[in-house]
Amino acid sequence: MALKPRSRFTATILMAAALFLLVVYLVVVEIPQQEKTERAEQTAEQLFNFKSSDIETIELRYPASEIELRKSQDGKWQMTKPLKTEADQREVQSLISTVGDVRFTRVVEEQAAHLSEFGLDHPHVDITLTLPDHAERLLLGDDGPMPGTLYARKDGDPRVVLVQQWIKGSLTRTVFDFRTKMVLPIEHEKVDQVQLEFPKKIIRLDKQDGRWLFGNPVEGLADEAALTSLTLMLQNLNATTFIDPGPDRDKTIEGFKKPIVTVTTRESDNGAQKSKTARFYDDPGKDSIYVTTDPDKPIYRVAKTHMDELKPELFHYQDKHLVSVQRDAVKGIDIHTPTEQYTLSSKDNGWMLEGETQPVNPDRVKRLLEQIEKLKAFQATEKPVKNPAAVGLKPAMIEIRLTDQTRKALATLQLGSELKGMLYARGNTPLGIVLVNKDFLDEIPKKSELLKKEAPAVIPR
Repeated sequence: MALKPRSRFTATILMAAALFLLVVYLVVVEIPQQEKTERAEQTAEQLFNFKSSDIETIELRYPASEIELRKSQDGKWQMTKPLKTEADQREVQSLISTVGDVRFTRVVEEQAAHLSEFGLDHPHVDITLTLPDHAERLLLGDDGPMPGTLYARKDGDPRVVLVQQWIKGSLTRTVFDFRTKMVLPIEHEKVDQVQLEFPKKIIRLDKQDGRWLFGNPVEGLADEAALTSLTLMLQNLNATTFIDPGPDRDKTIEGFKKPIVTVTTRESDNGAQKSKTARFYDDPGKDSIYVTTDPDKPIYRVAKTHMDELKPELFHYQDKHLVSVQRDAVKGIDIHTPTEQYTLSSKDNGWMLEGETQPVNPDRVKRLLEQIEKLKAFQATEKPVKNPAAVGLKPAMIEIRLTDQTRKALATLQLGSELKGMLYARGNTPLGIVLVNKDFLDEIPKKSELLKKEAPAVIPR
């Protein structure tokens, strides 16, 4: 039913009134409160003044735990309580920066006689930073009288002040927060060798002159993207939980079978070499896996998704290009398809189609060579192909032969039968028989597409 004019007028008035009230709320309450908060943050005074590089020890006391961190002689942070282990350097620096940046917005008491009134006799957070000549201590107590505030006190300062409440959350850390989660302390850019030992094969990859090559069990180029992903994964491999050295670790080790894979990396820096080894073990029924390194290190549990970079198939690490050739050396192209056979030859005046006097479109030949050079395997075959004839490769259904100026073959690309939108193929690289995208067929020109079209004659009027 349509609204009567008066009803529509009433609805309009109500909507306008609601909008007016919203504007009033924003102007009177929300915007002033936001401006007040911003002004408070801008005018807040800094509570501490120290150089973070001078800090030697950090003690953190919480109602249910204590943590101690110490800087070693090499400048690295170590956790010393409640256990001794390497610390997460970034986490420690983050804590120091937060303490150094604490600012107070208001002084509540100039001379606080009873700290219990503010929850500072048994603080929620008690942090002491020890420097060479003195110590800085911060206490955080109960929530303050205003929303988003917290009572705080600097040791040696009689005042009780208000600080932003988020500081409490930022300074409340656990042992897990502070201990390093890094499994392999490597720098992926310096890694120049990776060995992957699987139960049935060993794959070794070496970096030479900035390029990754196979050292075992085949020869040839490796897939640069795959190796970058692998070394980055190893560098960023972080534990989700730990089993520290002791009876639990020993018992867990006893239950391990053979590793899924043993990874050894080698780094070279200014002539010095160092190696790191990690063994990956299955964790039945879990979405994680176990990793062990040195005997004095914990057992790490990491996400199982990391195994996506550690596959036993050679194809995963091989360069996926099917044809390797210097394009400038190519002076001839022989093409055999089910419907045509022709040869292109490079002459002083450009490419020519043998048997034709009409010039060839050079852009079309250039594109063909570019696409051959870019052609990559889409995936490996499910099983090694033992009979090339069974997949249309002996003889090949389509063959493209690249030759030099003496008609010597530089590389041959063969395309065979179709499988689910892909074609069986092989080139002159160590990949062997693989599957490529069927769309490559569109890049093979017909003779008629190669010849330059003559401009139509202009008939004078």
